Amino acid sequence: MKGARYTVVDISKEQLEKNKDAAERILGDAQTIDYGDRRFDACVFWDVLEHLESPRSALLRAHDTLSPGGLVFVKGPILNSAKGIFTDLTPWWTHVLFYRYVLRQKNAGKPGYAPFRVEHAAEASHSEIAGTLKELGMDVVFVGEYVSTQVHALKDRIPPLYWLYEAFGLLLRTTSAGKIGGRETEFLIVAKCLRQ
Repeated sequence: MKGARYTVVDISKEQLEKNKDAAERILGDAQTIDYGDRRFDACVFWDVLEHLESPRSALLRAHDTLSPGGLVFVKGPILNSAKGIFTDLTPWWTHVLFYRYVLRQKNAGKPGYAPFRVEHAAEASHSEIAGTLKELGMDVVFVGEYVSTQVHALKDRIPPLYWLYEAFGLLLRTTSAGKIGGRETEFLIVAKCLRQ
């Protein structure tokens, strides 16, 4: 956003160095960081919380930095979707191959480059995140679900693998009576700080 000043927190030195938008770079863990007296109008967790052991701790620390009326944006994977379950069941090296050969990211898996190892802690599910934000006294103003660009890339570049993935999702949906294996793979949550 034009005129905005960005503070970026990352546990990866390489990721921080690559970030061109940061006015301030903080090397640290979002679960344990002390922000001091910093105050922010918005906190953004974009594909972050699924990589943490305690997403709740990161949300609590971020919440404490928000100005009145400040916003929290959380984007992440739907853990019980076909993609989320497939990610949990496959080793990390397969994720690297996917990023290199399907998404065509030649540096995939190298320090500072996705894919990053995931925790998929239960606290990273979108229902848990929305619940945590409400417990913190925030108004959850938007929750949306959609299909990731990764799934579209698989369909466009390797159709046979895409149809295997679709069959896997159908099997999950059928055997669980629709409780797991959904087609939507990502979520976005927006919450507003009600603190005065």
